[in-house]
Amino acid sequence: MSNHSGSYMLNDVLNTLQRYSVFDALGKEKTQAMVIEIIKMSQQYDYNPGEILENMDERLGICHFCLSPADEFHDGICKKCHERLVAKHGYLEK
Repeated sequence: MSNHSGSYMLNDVLNTLQRYSVFDALGKEKTQAMVIEIIKMSQQYDYNPGEILENMDERLGICHFCLSPADEFHDGICKKCHERLVAKHGYLEK
């Protein structure tokens, strides 16, 4: 079971960093590396990457499914993950 409150708290932190233009100062690559590192650290506390990146995954260019930088997204996951899931399951429900 995920630590939902912790995941959403980290989402709030990321939104605050965005509001204060921290990501602009870091640049895209450093921002992606930092956020991915934070998410990987949070997994030991059973946080949910999808909740942490909610409404931010495409803005930050990070797939919440594979935790990789990406430029093309479909429903919050990168094109590559989306294609793999569709191939495996035949379709994806929203």
